[in-house]
Amino acid sequence: MSGHSKWSQIKHKKSITDQKKGALFSKIARELTAAARAGGPDTDTNARLRASIEHARSSGLPKDNIARAILRASGATDADSASDFLYEAFGPEGVLILIEGITDNKNRLLAEIRKILGDHGAKFSDPGAVLWNFEKRGLLFVDRKDSPGATEDQIELAVIDAGARDYEKDGDAWIVETLAGETERVQERLTASGIPTKEPGYGYRAKTHIALSASGRAAATSLLNALSDHDDVEDVYTNAETITHI
Repeated sequence: MSGHSKWSQIKHKKSITDQKKGALFSKIARELTAAARAGGPDTDTNARLRASIEHARSSGLPKDNIARAILRASGATDADSASDFLYEAFGPEGVLILIEGITDNKNRLLAEIRKILGDHGAKFSDPGAVLWNFEKRGLLFVDRKDSPGATEDQIELAVIDAGARDYEKDGDAWIVETLAGETERVQERLTASGIPTKEPGYGYRAKTHIALSASGRAAATSLLNALSDHDDVEDVYTNAETITHI
């Protein structure tokens, strides 16, 4: 267990600010609808929906908004259909990029993402040309304040004993990585040991990384920020080393 999974370098999660909260709530609502549509509205049999509801609650989405978002999946409302997307692209100096999110208009989205890529010297790749270099992993988040009676060493030992694949310390929290399909089992073991988790989900880890020049890093950072700011984009992943975006 290395403790150096580099998630902060390859995965971007927007912080919740007052001015962006409305956009964040819209994204979460679309995720709830997509999860319910994909696996049904029963949380007992739909793990993705359970995770989406937990994320919605932890982010402060009102209970009525959660219910309406799930109801949309049944077609009981007039809301537009939302669907997942995962696009692959080549960025500056050949850096590999995955762009993930939910949209209600793929034609519009494709045109907008293509423009962002073009404006930053990037382009869509053929399907599979980028995805091969990424592995899908489960993610759990452990907040220090949720386990006031445990020391940092006890939390990290519990993470290891629960069967986590890796973890990374991020301030007063831990980003816990699991193998695909094992997230719920690890979460249950952590909860049983007195270490609650929140916002279960998943991410993509690059198998190999590449180093960029100073100008390449600047260009890639600008591109990743522009992609992340798009309302329909949930997460952006890259195989670039030592790159951060806000």
